[in-house]
Amino acid sequence: MRVAWLRFVSSTCMPLMLVAFNGCASTGSSAGYGPPPIDEGKGRLMLETGGINEVNFYVIDNETGDEVYSDSPRASASSPIGYESSYGSFPQYVDLPPGSYLVVVNTDVEDSVEKEVEIYMGQEAYVTIPVGRFQLIFFEGSERRQMPFLIYDYNLRTVLGRGMTSTEVRYFIVPTGEYKVRIENLSSSGSDEIRPVQVNMGQTQTINIGPPPTPGQPGEGNADEGER
Repeated sequence: MRVAWLRFVSSTCMPLMLVAFNGCASTGSSAGYGPPPIDEGKGRLMLETGGINEVNFYVIDNETGDEVYSDSPRASASSPIGYESSYGSFPQYVDLPPGSYLVVVNTDVEDSVEKEVEIYMGQEAYVTIPVGRFQLIFFEGSERRQMPFLIYDYNLRTVLGRGMTSTEVRYFIVPTGEYKVRIENLSSSGSDEIRPVQVNMGQTQTINIGPPPTPGQPGEGNADEGER
């Protein structure tokens, strides 16, 4: 009787265990820990953005002049809504037929970043995009407020872009370099607030305008501090 029971367990449970194991392996393979394999007959364009991994960009075929791909996961800089996480999980990418392409990354100022790239079948092509980002937080009393502001070149000669502060986490992506941000005609003082911004690739700088936040509030820290 005992032998018959063991034979029954062996004949029924083992196939179930194998099915369960194969099912888990299949799920792990499909979910994976990175991008899927490159599409057959294509190559892969990978954006290197210093870990930001969430930029608006499009791709132009140099031979035809046609736009062949676009991705716009971010809201406009003038929009105060939309929570943004610190960094995306994986670099942005797209599989393309072999050929010559122009990659255009839109930023939150007038200047975009453009890079030429050659795509080869079955290969990954990494394109470095020199951008960084900053967060401007405006306090009125102890509360964060929405406030329009201007982005200038460092010498305050040219307005490069416009933005809106947010009560949530809101980043502004710009090409690497030195800028100044300006909030005009503050109701509390009637004057303008101007702050310098140093943008390095892959880094985030936080600028606070208004009373300093109490410990534990979002945006705590000095204006000159950057975070990776």
